[in-house]
Amino acid sequence: MKPISQNTMPVFSSKNDTYSMDEHVSLSKPLWKNGARHEQGYILLLTMVLLIMLTVLALTDVSLNTTQTRIAANATDSEISLEKTEGALNDAINNLLNGTYNTNDFLKNSNGLYLLNPDNPPLWTTVNWSSTTSVIPSFQGYSNTQASYIIEQLPSVIQPGQNMKTPTYVYRITARALGANGNTAVMLQSTVQIQP
Repeated sequence: MKPISQNTMPVFSSKNDTYSMDEHVSLSKPLWKNGARHEQGYILLLTMVLLIMLTVLALTDVSLNTTQTRIAANATDSEISLEKTEGALNDAINNLLNGTYNTNDFLKNSNGLYLLNPDNPPLWTTVNWSSTTSVIPSFQGYSNTQASYIIEQLPSVIQPGQNMKTPTYVYRITARALGANGNTAVMLQSTVQIQP
């Protein structure tokens, strides 16, 4: 075998191509000591910072989507409970107009029909809304929870020009319902005057 001289470039061959080494490249010294630029690792640091920023942006986006989903679910639940409460309120008004309840029912002060007692706190703040003996169950709608209402008979009034023997009966209806998840409560109140 013939030794390789300094001026001779070694030739390496593969199946299809032939490659030769540059005579200026020394295999015994590192590449950066031959005048090539020494890398400092800035690209790695920059890449890591960019990856961290992208991760933070992705997590923020996921958090915003989760928050928006919760807001939409709560708004839907609130709408469901509002519709059920309005249904219960209309149910109570229709029962009063149809004569379903009479004055004797209110004298018992139970089962959702009460006489106003001005010395006590407002009844709608103290009544047990989950008890069927304290409230009148009503409209259920598309959820598992049912709306309910109470009716308080207020003192009768006489309208101007009205016969004193036939006063106008006044009722305060308070309706309450929970949303589909059971956490959103809506309460509505209406005052109704019925002239016999």
